[in-house]
Amino acid sequence: MLKSLYISSFIIIDELRVNFDEGMSVLTGETGAGKSIIIDALGQLCGNRTSTSLIKKKASKAIIEGIFDVIESEELKKICEKLHIELEEEFVITKEILSSGKSNVKINYQNASINALKLLMPYLIDIHSQFETQKLFEEKNHIILLDQYANDELKLYIHQYKDIYQKYKEISSHLNHVIEEDMSDEQLDFLQSQLNEIEESMYTDEEIEEFESELKLLQNYEKINENIQQFDFIMNSSNGVLTQMKEALHTLQILQDYEEFNESYDKMYDYYYNIQDEHENIMSIYNQFHFDEYRFNELQDILFKVNRLKRKYGYTMERINEYRIELIEKIDNIKHRDEYIHSLQKEQKEIKNECIKLAENIHTIRKKYAVKFEKAIIHELKDLYLEKANFKVDFEKTHLNNQGIDKISFKVAINKGQDYSLLNESASGGEISRIMLAIKTVILSYGTIDTIVFDEVDTGVSGKVARSIGNKMLNLSKSKQVICITHLPQVASLAHHHYSIEKEMNNEETVTSMKRLHSKERIIEIAKMLSSEKITDEAIENAKQLLNV
Repeated sequence: MLKSLYISSFIIIDELRVNFDEGMSVLTGETGAGKSIIIDALGQLCGNRTSTSLIKKKASKAIIEGIFDVIESEELKKICEKLHIELEEEFVITKEILSSGKSNVKINYQNASINALKLLMPYLIDIHSQFETQKLFEEKNHIILLDQYANDELKLYIHQYKDIYQKYKEISSHLNHVIEEDMSDEQLDFLQSQLNEIEESMYTDEEIEEFESELKLLQNYEKINENIQQFDFIMNSSNGVLTQMKEALHTLQILQDYEEFNESYDKMYDYYYNIQDEHENIMSIYNQFHFDEYRFNELQDILFKVNRLKRKYGYTMERINEYRIELIEKIDNIKHRDEYIHSLQKEQKEIKNECIKLAENIHTIRKKYAVKFEKAIIHELKDLYLEKANFKVDFEKTHLNNQGIDKISFKVAINKGQDYSLLNESASGGEISRIMLAIKTVILSYGTIDTIVFDEVDTGVSGKVARSIGNKMLNLSKSKQVICITHLPQVASLAHHHYSIEKEMNNEETVTSMKRLHSKERIIEIAKMLSSEKITDEAIENAKQLLNV
């Protein structure tokens, strides 16, 4: 549930904070007052495209923040795990739109991406605008809507099918590549020459490091020799460190009768023999060194060939080895091309049959739910004064695709005896609004989304039809939080909570504000909607009747 919405420096909103409650809330105001800006702000929280034109004039950035109470579901839990977000009882979604054209997104005060919003927000809020109604016309979306309705029974099969279908696509693509690939004798010779070149110098990365260290020693042998000779002279010559230190110890030994010097003498004695041991150790290591010209040339040749391989086939020996394995497979496939193609075709057929079997199961489930869906929609349409309307889900089998083997389209016959046609081919604007609301009501009633926003879904209707649309949203608000932008008093009067959106000039600026109306203010607002410019006594009385006060 949307608990609160904060908007700052967004289009013509200076600063606005509004709290929402359960049930049905309506937002009303004159045309151009800024009702659609609230929808635009919520759309930004859902990941809609950002533009600097959304930032209020003279402001450096716009801020939108929504706080949502969350009901845990398996789907939401999986999305949070995918996004590495902690699933909490409350989500704080923040978006900053910067004057640079970029945006900052935070989920529960942690940095996030626009893509994260697009994945997460459909589980928290559903926004239905005129654009969404247009999407309803597109046949490609009808299968998605039916699948939403059949979600609980269908989702496991859909997940399984998509995984297997992806394998089918991959093996089909690979099979086509193998069939079209050049597998001539010349290609075989070329691949074999590459394999031979790699296998002549096939070492591990660790071995290469050892070769490089050994070569470095050989390259610096003269310098090492010079330094070691100098070191030995300093340590072990007649005037060297060890000789001088030994004489110093002998001198200090004369003072052994004085206990005060004994501890220092013992330490110096240990230092002398430790240093002598380290000197011998260093010289022992040095004496193992010798310059081997043959080995020097061998190492240079090895590393030259290895570096050439890296330039041609990969930057590490691990990657070169991966390419070597690919070469072996390619060579084997050329040598046994017919058998390999046959094995791929066999595997492709097996996976395809598995796809078809799952797709048939999905088709059966869809058909079952389509019958229920049709009945539910027709029932909703009757409530919306489309008593003669009929609705059906039309199935057409297609080739295997990402959604199975079904092409689905929603068709309607508005009047008795009328042929079925696609939604946008025979329905008027008001009829389309009601059909859309019926579909949304049926689908969303079974979903886990807790907040539903309707943006002027009552366009093109009035009177009792408008009242029926309002009643439909009111009924939906028993289980969902419903927020509705409307210009019809018949709809506004049914809501539990009423907000007024006003636009005014302030210091030569246009500013939009929003406030929650109490009973008397609400009567005036409904009366204003009934009588337009001048509020009459009759309008006041009509408003009271609509509000039952």
